[in-house]
Amino acid sequence: MTETMTATLIREHGGPERLLVETVERPHPGAGEALVRVAACALNHLDIFVRRGTPGIAVQLPHTAGGDIAGWIAELGPGVTGPRVGAPVLVDPAVPAGTIGENTAGGLAEYVLVPADNLIELEDSDRLSEMAALPIAYGTARRMLVTRAALRAGETLVVVGASGGVGVACVQLGKHGGARVIACTSSGTKAGRLRGLGADECVVAPGGDYSARVWQLTGRRGADVVVDYSGADTWPQSVRCVRPHGRLVTCGATSGHDAVTDLRYVWVREIDIRGSDGWTRDDLLRLQELVRSGELRPVIHAIHPLSGVREAVAELEQRRTFGKVVVVPDAVYEEVARDVRQ
Repeated sequence: MTETMTATLIREHGGPERLLVETVERPHPGAGEALVRVAACALNHLDIFVRRGTPGIAVQLPHTAGGDIAGWIAELGPGVTGPRVGAPVLVDPAVPAGTIGENTAGGLAEYVLVPADNLIELEDSDRLSEMAALPIAYGTARRMLVTRAALRAGETLVVVGASGGVGVACVQLGKHGGARVIACTSSGTKAGRLRGLGADECVVAPGGDYSARVWQLTGRRGADVVVDYSGADTWPQSVRCVRPHGRLVTCGATSGHDAVTDLRYVWVREIDIRGSDGWTRDDLLRLQELVRSGELRPVIHAIHPLSGVREAVAELEQRRTFGKVVVVPDAVYEEVARDVRQ
């Protein structure tokens, strides 16, 4: 193991040009830490927000983003017991300070330091790119649907922005849970892929006007649960999609936080508006088991080498994706990418 590694660095907040790929010193684990050799790091909008800079959240620069990490234990800190060196692991990104990749250095690198308590040992190294796709998107989706929305079999679920990472996860997990799933997306091509994942109906709304069609599809009743993590651009229509005594749940606001709520719908229909923040370790353990058993296969849009990280981020930032974008260190790119092609 060399004393240097390749890593992405943000030295200044700003546009895509601020994302650099450099050779840096490889870190060494201290007490309670493990050094993970990265096999795959899945991207999230959080990585874009970190690069741009988020008001009120101080990120110490230079910084390496990337919270969704799977790989192998390369080194354990003093006194750390647990998975052996070389064992394949999934990393839980939730840390006391917040999230790996935002509040601490992340996995868009060849190696990353993480708390040893955050390691989830895997049975083998198969499909590490799919395991890396789980924590932030699929973990967030599971908590939204299962814990916060309490979605039940036979209920109708509307997923707004269904072709994104969290949206695709909601479609898959909603269908797995026995719900009738209505997926809202911007193109017919994406609608076809969503049907292939189990969506019962799709609403294609390139201009963002989907509420009237949802109202028709539900027999003018509305949906039991509506998931909207877009925010300002879509929230007013999502409110209108919820049935009396239904639930509207959100985990973020990629199009802006200042969403307008027509309160008449809230009180007349007695709608519950529920927030959902992150995931739990139990969510990740249950998702890992679904992948291992073959009941869930995370959707990978594309795999990019670490040297091509700017193009990987551009796919996400320009909303060209369907599912997750994964970045893989160049040294293991062919091996990890082959797992997805199989």
